[in-house]
Amino acid sequence: MSGPEPEAIPGEPAWERPFFVVGQWSGSNVHVWAVLEAPIDALERSDALEEILLDTDDAFGSANVVFAASAAEAEATARREAVETAVQMRQRNRRSGTGSHRRVSHSYR
Repeated sequence: MSGPEPEAIPGEPAWERPFFVVGQWSGSNVHVWAVLEAPIDALERSDALEEILLDTDDAFGSANVVFAASAAEAEATARREAVETAVQMRQRNRRSGTGSHRRVSHSYR
C-alpha cells in the first residue's frame, strides 16, 4: 500500500494522507502492531478498515484512521491521542465519582 513519498516544498506543510494505526489500546498504553497506508478514497478506506477490524478483533486489538504526513507521524499522533483521551476520561471519572473506590451504604427497611 505504500508508494513514493510526495516531494515536500520548503515552507509548506507536508501533504497528509490516511494511515491505519493497528494495535492494542489500554488507556494511555498503546502497543502499535502496524502502521499501514490507507486508501485515499473514503469508501475503499471504509471497506479496508472493516477487514482490518475483523482481523484485529480476534487479538483484542483495534485500528484507527489517522491523517498524517508519514507513518511515523501517524503512530505518534495515535499515541498522543490515546494519552489525551485517557487523561480526559480520568478527569471525567473524578468529577462524576465513577470509578472511585467510595463505598455507598444502602439501608433497606
